[in-house]
Amino acid sequence: MKTFKLCSLVVLLDTEIEPNEIELIDGLIINKEEAQKNWLIEAVVEPELESYFKKLHETQEKFMVEATITKRSNAPATFVSTVKSINKITNNVSVLLDGLLVVKEDDFSDMILRSILEEGFEGEEILIEFKRRKKDRGRAIQGALNNAFVEVKGKFFD
Repeated sequence: MKTFKLCSLVVLLDTEIEPNEIELIDGLIINKEEAQKNWLIEAVVEPELESYFKKLHETQEKFMVEATITKRSNAPATFVSTVKSINKITNNVSVLLDGLLVVKEDDFSDMILRSILEEGFEGEEILIEFKRRKKDRGRAIQGALNNAFVEVKGKFFD
């Protein structure tokens, strides 16, 4: 297993249009180094977020998270996740997520480029649009991630 510092966490729910950036007090992410690409994500958050994660835990809803590892300037990795447990620690809450890695930065770049080509962009327009979508990751990623999510959601942790 390999452990890394969790620098940022964004939750993408089917029921919400906008991603929810979770304010972290601290966090770790553990690569279990299994063939299935399973990871454990521990996010230490303010107590106000406990009910948000409790609802996800009770329903065992599968959802997407983007996790940035080691430093905030790194590209985030995307996981299909479920809430494994919620524990109170001192004045905060520890949320443990079980995640399956579905999109790495290279995969994301490939998805953006594929969609740009499918939409008929040509020549220099391709590069301009590619840079714009990579910069505006939140909007550009939604369609690509929805496709990855649908593919993985049914198979996730069965």
